Amino acid sequence: MATIRLAHGSGGKAARELLDFISGLLGSCLVGAGEDSGSFTLSGTDWAMTTDSFIITPPFFPGGDIGKLSVCGTVNDLVMVGARPIYLTLSLLLEEGFSFTELERVITSVREEALRHRVKIIAGDTKVAARGELDGIFINTAGLGERLCGDKIGARRARPGDRVLITGSMGDHGGLIMALRHGFNPGRLRSDCAALTGLLPLAVEFDIHVMRDPTRGGVATVLNEIARASGVDVLLWEEALPVKEEVKGICEILGLDPLYLACEGRALLVCAPEESARILEELHRREEFAASREIGEVTGFSADPKVSLLTITGGRRLLPLPVEELTPRIC
Repeated sequence: MATIRLAHGSGGKAARELLDFISGLLGSCLVGAGEDSGSFTLSGTDWAMTTDSFIITPPFFPGGDIGKLSVCGTVNDLVMVGARPIYLTLSLLLEEGFSFTELERVITSVREEALRHRVKIIAGDTKVAARGELDGIFINTAGLGERLCGDKIGARRARPGDRVLITGSMGDHGGLIMALRHGFNPGRLRSDCAALTGLLPLAVEFDIHVMRDPTRGGVATVLNEIARASGVDVLLWEEALPVKEEVKGICEILGLDPLYLACEGRALLVCAPEESARILEELHRREEFAASREIGEVTGFSADPKVSLLTITGGRRLLPLPVEELTPRIC
């Protein structure tokens, strides 16, 4: 690993190598359990904290922009560990020549999304780089939230027999961004960029073992992370996977797989089998989760955890971690 490659930002094998490299150097300074948010207890209250950076190209797209994405992405990392978001930080890295008109659009989106989900911007920073040293605008955030259900939700908690649910269609965000980059008309397709705070009541009420938002690397990559963390095999059912026709068309043209395309407003839930129907019933009561469905199951413990797809024809296809970056600068 002589130099950093785009693949190191993919969420796949190279990304894991990079994280292992950094973690090894940090040593005992590092506190965390490999979740999207770290957890700690202070004055008797359980807290979660996360940080993220956003470098998407293009920064404006149907359904959102880099401002909305930065708030939703950070909020969702907190929600995925059952935490109610309270505070965010906002750091802007701006390239010389970036227009105030576009900056106004971005900050307006940040404000609207923060107000919608009742989070406050508690700190921030702004840096300006010379022309050519950045690509328009990058955003870094951190988020702090109160954990509402202790440590009952985590990537290590998947168990044999558990069901895998998804809260909507796969690959809308990644498919849209790739279509825009290649000059395709995406038709009615919009990014699924949205905050998932509506899942918090379910996290408290139901026996949900894992919640993760399938961003970089998509559904297949995130399920590989869960499988590895829990030491289990996961089987998806191809006939149950929700993929819009527009996304299928983009994938066929560009040679992509919707299972590996980023979502920015979906969650994967791994729950006890007896809870699946009740959770789906509750999800379907909410407009933003009306397309939720069961898409697979945890088949058993494994010394060599794998994620597989049961195809429509009855065969099995292995879904490994990606080796290279399929869709760079996606979030």
